[in-house]
Amino acid sequence: MHLKGVSFANWMRRPSHAAKHPDERWLRELYPWPILAQVACDTSLKGVSQLIQHDGVTYEATLQDARWQPRHDTFKYRILIESEGLGWHSRAFSDRYDMCGTRDGRFVTVFHVNKREPLERIARSFFGRRWKELSKRDFKSLAVSRFLAATIVSHLGENVYGPGRGLRHYPGARIGSGQSPMLADGSDFWLGFRFGSEQAYSWVRNNADRANELVCIYFADTKHQFNTTLPAHGSVRSASAIDAEFGGAFEDFIRCLLRQMELPTEAVPLSDVAEVVHGRKQLAAVPVSEHDVAEALAALKRPCQSKAELRYQLSAGVVLNAWIEREMALGYRQRKKFYAFKKHLGELLRWVVDNSMPGVQYWAEQLSPSSQEITYFRIDGVDFSFHAIPGARRLAINGPAPLSWSGVRLKPIAPLVLAWARHLLEADKGEAA
Repeated sequence: MHLKGVSFANWMRRPSHAAKHPDERWLRELYPWPILAQVACDTSLKGVSQLIQHDGVTYEATLQDARWQPRHDTFKYRILIESEGLGWHSRAFSDRYDMCGTRDGRFVTVFHVNKREPLERIARSFFGRRWKELSKRDFKSLAVSRFLAATIVSHLGENVYGPGRGLRHYPGARIGSGQSPMLADGSDFWLGFRFGSEQAYSWVRNNADRANELVCIYFADTKHQFNTTLPAHGSVRSASAIDAEFGGAFEDFIRCLLRQMELPTEAVPLSDVAEVVHGRKQLAAVPVSEHDVAEALAALKRPCQSKAELRYQLSAGVVLNAWIEREMALGYRQRKKFYAFKKHLGELLRWVVDNSMPGVQYWAEQLSPSSQEITYFRIDGVDFSFHAIPGARRLAINGPAPLSWSGVRLKPIAPLVLAWARHLLEADKGEAA
C-alpha cells in the first residue's frame, strides 16, 4: 500500500503547516518527496529494502516500524531513506522519517525523526563558518544550496527592504518555484527569489499585476541571452551587489554558493601566483570553470570603493575575457554578448580617473590606426589590459603618457588571478576591521 497524496503541496494545505516558520517550511519542501511517495507501507514489508529510482539515482527505503496512533487516529510509519547520491543534484541520504496516514491510506504529514534536521545542522555550521563540520558527502548538493540561498535572501530582504515596511514572510512561498513572493507587504511590495537571473526577470514580469512594487533577488547570472524587459515598477538585483552595498556580511557565503558549495578551506594554493603576476615565475595554463564565470559575473555587479576591490573586479574581467575567447573558439558565437561587461570596466576606468590612489596607474594606447585602443591598469606593479573599453579613445588622446607594459599575460591563469585578488581583498577588509 502506498499512501495517497504524498507531496509537499498537500503538506502545505494543512492550516497549521502554512503558518509555520519559513525555515521549517523550506526544510520540509526539501524532503525527498518523490521517494516517500513510492514507499510501500505494508506491514508485511517491515525490514525489507525497497529500491526506488528517481532522477537517475537509486534510493533504498526500509519500512522500520508501523503503528496505530489512537490519539491522532492515524498510522505512523517509520521509514529509513538511504542513498549515496549522484553528482551535484542529489544529496547523500541516510535519514529516518515518520510519515502518518489515515485508515483509508491518505497522507497526513511527515517529519524527520531527529529533533534537529540534517539541513538545519548543516546551516548552523555553515553560517557559523565552522567549515570543518561540513562533510562533502552531505553538504555539496542542490538541496543544501537551495536552503542556504533562501536563508541568505530572507535575511538580505528583511535587512535591506524591511525597514519602514510591514514586511512579512509570505505563507505560500516556495524555494525557487511558483509565483508567490518570499517577503511581502500586502500588495504594496513583493520580494521574490530565484537562483538564476533569467528566472528572476521572468518572476517579476509574471507578477507585474500583483503588487505596486516588485523586486527579485538572484545569485548567478544566466550565461545565455534572454528577455530582460521589466515593468516600470519592477527590478532585479544581484545578491552580491546588495550584500556589498550593505556591508558584505554574506560575501563569503554567497561566493560559496556561486561556486557550487566550494568552501573557503578548499581554495587553490596561491603561493606562486604573486610571483607569476609580477613576471618572476611561470605557471601552466589553468582552464576557466563555470564556477569562475559565476563568481566573475557577480563580482562585476559590486560597487568599487577601494584599490583591493578594483583589483578583484579587474581580475573578474580577465576571467570573462578568457572564458569568452574559449567559448567563441568552440563555436559558441553568442557568447560575444558577454563582452557587455566592458561597460562596467569603463565605469571602473572613470572611477580610477576620479580617485587618485597610491600604487594605481592607468593609460591607454592605440597600436595602429585600425586597431582598438588598449586600456592598461597597473596596480602595485601588476598590469591588467583590456581592448575596447568605453572611454579608452579619449584616454589615449588626452590621458597620461603610455608606460611600458610588463609583458605578463594573465588570461592563461585567469582563475588563479581571480583567487589571488580575492585573497588580497579579504586581507584588506581584515586590516580595515
